Amino acid sequence: MKITYETHYRSAREDGRHTSSMAAMMARMRNTPAALSMPKGMTSAEFAAWRATLVKKVRELLQLSFWEGEAKGQPAPKLLSAVQREGYRVEKWECYPDAYTALPFLALIPDNASETNPVPAVMCLPGSIFSKEFLAGEPLLDTPNCRFEKYPDRNRMALYMVKNGMAAFAFDSPEIAECSLEIEREGNYGGTSRAQMCHGLLQCGFSYPALSTMQKICALQFIKTLSYVDKSRIAVSAHSLGCDPAMYIGLLCDEISAVVFNDLVCDEYHRYYATTEYDERAMCNNAGNWHVLPGHYTQFARPDVLAALAPKYLALNEGGAEFYLDRVRAAYELMGAADRLQITHYPKYQDEKERSACYEPPKYGLSEESYFAYTNTDAPDHSFREQPSISLLKKAFGL
Repeated sequence: MKITYETHYRSAREDGRHTSSMAAMMARMRNTPAALSMPKGMTSAEFAAWRATLVKKVRELLQLSFWEGEAKGQPAPKLLSAVQREGYRVEKWECYPDAYTALPFLALIPDNASETNPVPAVMCLPGSIFSKEFLAGEPLLDTPNCRFEKYPDRNRMALYMVKNGMAAFAFDSPEIAECSLEIEREGNYGGTSRAQMCHGLLQCGFSYPALSTMQKICALQFIKTLSYVDKSRIAVSAHSLGCDPAMYIGLLCDEISAVVFNDLVCDEYHRYYATTEYDERAMCNNAGNWHVLPGHYTQFARPDVLAALAPKYLALNEGGAEFYLDRVRAAYELMGAADRLQITHYPKYQDEKERSACYEPPKYGLSEESYFAYTNTDAPDHSFREQPSISLLKKAFGL
């Protein structure tokens, strides 16, 4: 059966009500804007007040006070191994964000980095099921859950950073690659245990985005102590799954001066209620429970958090819907930092004539395909973008 707005979600009653609970919920969402969506026409003082309120709400939903308490009193990070490469060395470290977790990560350090010549640092957060070894251009660990590769000529994020004179710190996402149970069949790469872990997190009142964000914040506290790191030049760079923790870290941590965001700019709230056209077998929220941050739909969306990063340097490397990009542009213009915002579209949509002519977001009637068309998204081409990323970071760091 084909599900459509006209046959399943539009009310046929004179009073406009719905007997379907799902149809009623989606109608409510269409008519209830997010409480902290960035208002138009603000002054700089009003923007600062709005941003402070948003930061408070983000901290609340991420349960940051809880995770900060968990991190107190934990042992210092431990160096596990080191290997020299041409022009840089790779160190493997382990840090301890709570009493139960050992979090491995890689540090790629240029040979010229030292206490007398500190270099910029970039935290590199992978997309989907990539491993830190893949990001670093290192041999992959020999377990099925660590072997995933896609676009290897594009996605070696940490390697690109160190080759351009920056110290790079590469991480696994929670319950992915080395940080997952070694139970996966080839081709699954961590999806089974990640979904199961997220079920437990959500039942306990926690979330995957919060866990991922706090783990990286704990590592950031260590990175700031390294003598070869210039504390005034620290960035976070991410692809896909890593983008939400990256933007939260950028928002919450004053030490972060630049954010590289390799994903489309969209409103997930809108995507949920506007996608009404599909086959009944596709009726599932297949974005994954690892994207769920309870409560955030009613409060803010990605464009709001990205807007609140102003005036920090920001690269948006896979475009999005102009309606949402304009929200981010408005914030940067208001803060006198338009030159610090860099927007790059997918190659398919680099020509403005190829982009969606629809500006105001449709409130219903979208299929997955038409949603991607509306947001100027070339999903099969989704990857890290080296050129715009390095360009923005060199500008931010004066390289």
